[in-house]
Amino acid sequence: MDASALRWTLAIIGIVLLVGIYLYGLQQNRLRKRAARETFAREEVDSAFIEDEQLRKELHNLGRIINDDAANADLGRININPALEADISPVITEKVALYIPDLVASIDKERLISHLLMHSDHRLMTGEEINSALGYTGFDINAEGIMQYRHDDELVFWVASLSQPGHFSDLEELEFTTLGLNCFFDRGDCPDAFKNYELMLKKIDELVRLLNVKVYQSNQQLLTISDVTDIRQNLSS
Repeated sequence: MDASALRWTLAIIGIVLLVGIYLYGLQQNRLRKRAARETFAREEVDSAFIEDEQLRKELHNLGRIINDDAANADLGRININPALEADISPVITEKVALYIPDLVASIDKERLISHLLMHSDHRLMTGEEINSALGYTGFDINAEGIMQYRHDDELVFWVASLSQPGHFSDLEELEFTTLGLNCFFDRGDCPDAFKNYELMLKKIDELVRLLNVKVYQSNQQLLTISDVTDIRQNLSS
């Protein structure tokens, strides 16, 4: 091979090498870009997951704060039958025969503060349901079989059965049933009837949640916020 042919051969080999290096560089750039896109996508997903976890933690903490605030809220903010707050028309319900024990009947109507807890369809409550709910809310039974709630060792209100015999002496019996509960007190016997009423509302609110019942006035009309407001004003005057 003469010198001229050798030069041409070397030149062609050089060109092939340069083209190969160039194409190899392009391929590496494409691979790097693809890897970068995939990495970025994964980072976005990871970031979203982390943010979602952080959001859950924040919502959990917020829920705890709200629950703490609710636990320490003013008793005046308790809602009774909240779905009725927007209903300004009187609610008419079917009345049933309710038993009135002597302790309730002996209190003058002008002094009696009474709210009834019943199912809207008037189905009976079992002794097990009532015993569990009253146990959670801190009630005890007096010598006459009437449930009572005390606060700071002072009697706040009583709870009687709306079915005969009106007391809970046989609450542990399997056959015990009642139409509901009568939460009541004599405002004339209270040094601070307004405070007693607020404490009773708080306990009624707890019982409503536990027993899934409605709250009624003594005339069996559903209790509304307007009714509660009137009673509060009357007790505070």
